[in-house]
Amino acid sequence: MPRLSRVASVVGLVTFAAAVVAGSGQFCDRRSSRGLTRPGLAMQLAASREDVEQVIGMKVWCPGVAPPGVWPECLANAETLRAQQWRDFVFIPLYVAFLVLVALVGWRTGRGGRLLVALGIVAVVVAGLADVRENLVILTILGPYPVCDVMPRPWALLKWRLLTLALLAIVVPLARGEPEIRGLARWAGRASAVLAVTTAYFSGAQLLWSDDTYLESALPTLAATVVTTWIAVCGHAWFPGGLLAALEVLARRPGFRRIAEWPPTQ
Repeated sequence: MPRLSRVASVVGLVTFAAAVVAGSGQFCDRRSSRGLTRPGLAMQLAASREDVEQVIGMKVWCPGVAPPGVWPECLANAETLRAQQWRDFVFIPLYVAFLVLVALVGWRTGRGGRLLVALGIVAVVVAGLADVRENLVILTILGPYPVCDVMPRPWALLKWRLLTLALLAIVVPLARGEPEIRGLARWAGRASAVLAVTTAYFSGAQLLWSDDTYLESALPTLAATVVTTWIAVCGHAWFPGGLLAALEVLARRPGFRRIAEWPPTQ
């Protein structure tokens, strides 16, 4: 299992880098009609042509839509969102692979319920497919020949709800932990479970009250869940006995002993 955990930790690190690249870009300062402040999320949750126009700040010239009489002031959002969707095609398989690997780590432990872990794997794979479909819909809307009778909102909602479910199922084994896992890895696993429940609360509130701002509030806790899950997996891979114990072992190695003993005592 340490080898699987090490692969998961490396894939997780690459996933974080891809997330930063995929989410980069300049946006105009706009608020969507649904009260969302993140243009990327607002575009994902757009349910009509008017919602799309509110996000990108310009007319969408779908068939039967008259050209605007005044040219829009905001032109950056459409180009930035278009670039983000293309970069997202690289990010999607990475986050799916990372979460599946984490689930397999939990599967190997057998302490979280293998049926629950299997549910998490299915949920994250289907969420990735929904994410791909969502990107294709957005690219079509922002393309030269937009189609306005298909909107990304249903696919985005499916994606976010499945990701919430997947995280809840996947972090259970990390939260319960193994007897030999101690220190930072164990506490990170428990923290990931608390954060996953918090994310589920916001996602459930959006579903209950149809208020998209709850889903926007869930994004930081979802990101924190993934980060703490990665820390827990790194603990399984590199310092199952605790971070301090691992540093002590590292300090005894010839290549690091001189650094650990510097400055020399008189």
